[in-house]
Amino acid sequence: MGRSFTLILLLAAQILFAQVHSQDMADFSQAIIITSGLESAIAQKTVEVLQQEIVKRTSIDLEASKTWNETQPVIFMALAEKMGDWQERWSEPLQALETPGPEGFRLIVLEEENQPVALVIGQDERGLLYGVGRLLRKSILLPDQILLPKELALSTTPRYPIRGHQLGYRPKTNSYDAWTVQQFDQYIRELALFGANSIEIMPPRTDDDFTSEHMKLSAQQMMAEQSRISDSYGLDVWMWYPNMGEDYTHPDSIDKELQERHRVFKALQRLDALFVPGGDPGDLHPDPLFAWLEQVATVLHSYHPQAKIWVSPQAFRPTASWLDAFYKHVNARYPWFGGVVFGPW
Repeated sequence: MGRSFTLILLLAAQILFAQVHSQDMADFSQAIIITSGLESAIAQKTVEVLQQEIVKRTSIDLEASKTWNETQPVIFMALAEKMGDWQERWSEPLQALETPGPEGFRLIVLEEENQPVALVIGQDERGLLYGVGRLLRKSILLPDQILLPKELALSTTPRYPIRGHQLGYRPKTNSYDAWTVQQFDQYIRELALFGANSIEIMPPRTDDDFTSEHMKLSAQQMMAEQSRISDSYGLDVWMWYPNMGEDYTHPDSIDKELQERHRVFKALQRLDALFVPGGDPGDLHPDPLFAWLEQVATVLHSYHPQAKIWVSPQAFRPTASWLDAFYKHVNARYPWFGGVVFGPW
């Protein structure tokens, strides 16, 4: 009862806001989505995301087309380099805004002969997805109504190159371990709509229990699903992979650990970066640690040739020789080495 009453109050507030500001809003309730050059699966997925998130909130199922319609409001979606003849049509409002950088976008609402037009122009595929996210957040979405600010005109580029979250499917989080594949899909989608470009997952074996009574799938199965989902949105996939073994120098122990990594890496549709903590857990001196990572890199690249390995010095023993050895390896610039992660401890 309490939750229903709260939802009614929120809806009433939205309707009142829309009425008060109606003169400042353009009505896209009868809009059609026009696309240009969006041929890839990821770009098509972005169009579907816009349609699906709008229909959830308004019951309006927007049609997508490549043909202009003079009688309906238009939401125009394109990549900057694939606008073709449309570039000249809107050259003035586009040039009035700063050209965004990688993963950026321009979002503009225009009035063309009493026909509202919203432009979502991504500098690349991720930029287009982030543009859709901003479009949704700028909209007033009510039952059977879609409103956008008439004076909307912005160009933006992400400030940081890596923007992600760890989604650890394990008992320690007290949340994710009870989620379904569909919940992870929606959550990853919403992270992307708010600007995330990477998702960090975990292998089945970490410093936690292997399973829990709440898990809908095994850790191995969900790990693969998380990778697949992230890839479907064009997001980078990271994996936090601690060294849980007891010996990384004996050939038999190393072979056992490498076989596990073969199984894990092979199961993933996408993996862009491996993050191996130097400690917490793990307790390897930098010399055996980097020797071990060299072997991990060989296995990793047999399934994901472009992936890099990142390392953190967390929980290292605070001695000068220990850190000197770490920086010696960092400065060696191994071809598989991605960088240093600033972690806890």
